[in-house]
Amino acid sequence: MSSLIETAHWIACARAAESLRPDGRLFEDPLAVEFVRRTDPDLYDRLRTEPSSRFDVLAVRTAFFDDRLIRAVTGGPARQVVVLAAGMDGRAFRLPWPPGVTLYEVDLPEGVEEKSAFLSRSGLVADRCRRVPVAADLTGDWPAALAEAGFRPGLPTVWLVEGVLYYLTEAQVDAVVDRVTELSAAGSVLCLEQVNTDLYRAPWMRDWLRQMRDAGRPWRSGVAEPEAWLAGRGWRAEVREPCDLDEAAGRMVPRTPPRGTPGAARTWLVAAELVTGPAVIDSVPDSVPDSVPDSVSDSVSESASASPTVA
Repeated sequence: MSSLIETAHWIACARAAESLRPDGRLFEDPLAVEFVRRTDPDLYDRLRTEPSSRFDVLAVRTAFFDDRLIRAVTGGPARQVVVLAAGMDGRAFRLPWPPGVTLYEVDLPEGVEEKSAFLSRSGLVADRCRRVPVAADLTGDWPAALAEAGFRPGLPTVWLVEGVLYYLTEAQVDAVVDRVTELSAAGSVLCLEQVNTDLYRAPWMRDWLRQMRDAGRPWRSGVAEPEAWLAGRGWRAEVREPCDLDEAAGRMVPRTPPRGTPGAARTWLVAAELVTGPAVIDSVPDSVPDSVPDSVSDSVSESASASPTVA
């Protein structure tokens, strides 16, 4: 099984955990709940009876993008939504899409096959939008596969690139965002998540990064100033961090110092609108350290060790 497919399973478990909280849920994801119930009944029972804060950062991230996606389609002309590296994403099944929305889920072929088989067994139906699975690799010619599935380039589109960019190299990240820009019309919205490379140097992340590397899922890229990075491609970006959001109130979400503080590890949550054609700028993504240091801190707080935002 692909290591990224395994990661998609982990994310489904995290979203099921939020959906099974006894109260104060930020969202309810029936696909994630059903996936866990069918594939790991023991975990399903634990999630129902033992609520945990270990998935709080991911829950806050999910709620942020839920809100921005629905704002984009209800407040603008876009009726095409594209989720890149969709995994077991359940938004086609649970968000209140307005009439006429087509949602394309782009994922690795084995991921598309697994999800289709699961949906056939579960009986879940996306009845609020037209869901179109697209089998493609983000490092390949995914735009051609998307067009073959019916996507219309040049029309306003809402894009979601969540929990995947840091698995790609800087060149691959730039290529994905460049392709998105080329396929979009003015007024399109791009929602994405990325980290900065100070995060790679954070003592509390070293153990996690080593685990991901050893599991075949190394984190590879980051960006210092997402606003400038996207402005060079014509996007006007709203950039937030998980701890900034109202949804983070009462949750175990690590606080970060003010922007501009040297050495601060950050996770960027971005919602950007395409307003102009690309322009050449000097700002480029950070450089990721060649390797993760072998030494780890003696103690890591529960909230920090449980909160790396991976999808």
